[in-house]
Amino acid sequence: MKKAILIFILVLVSNLSYSQCNCETIKRDDGSNVVQCIPLPVASDNSTQIGLALASNGESNFVTVTVRFSNKAQNIKDDLTLRLNDNNLLTLSLINNSLAKIGNSELAQGVFMLTSNHKNKISNSSIKTISLKLTDGLIRTYKGEMNTDILTKQIKCL
Repeated sequence: MKKAILIFILVLVSNLSYSQCNCETIKRDDGSNVVQCIPLPVASDNSTQIGLALASNGESNFVTVTVRFSNKAQNIKDDLTLRLNDNNLLTLSLINNSLAKIGNSELAQGVFMLTSNHKNKISNSSIKTISLKLTDGLIRTYKGEMNTDILTKQIKCL
């Protein structure tokens, strides 16, 4: 996971857009394998940048969110809402969250359950907006600005 975060920051700095699958299989010490796609920036405002990616443990699929803060990080507190360009609204349940610091950046990470219904809808439409709640209690909504089709592309990799 730390390697994926570092790659995310490098992509943020260079502001690249990938059109191919960019996932790797992580062999965990418990014998399980996790496919983790590399997060790419999708939205930002003056104090945060949001990156999204997909992951799978072979049984379940997940959307991972990385929030990079220009100041002190706040943890992700609640579910993730994605509004797609075809006007489908998806609410993904928060499974796990954590804070991290890499270099000069503070990050919040969230892992959200991706149901088969969500997966089908994401495979047909790119992201219009992203909404999530941080520990300050505010629901933040971001307009998709770049790499809005990243989840659509990464679904094919799982």
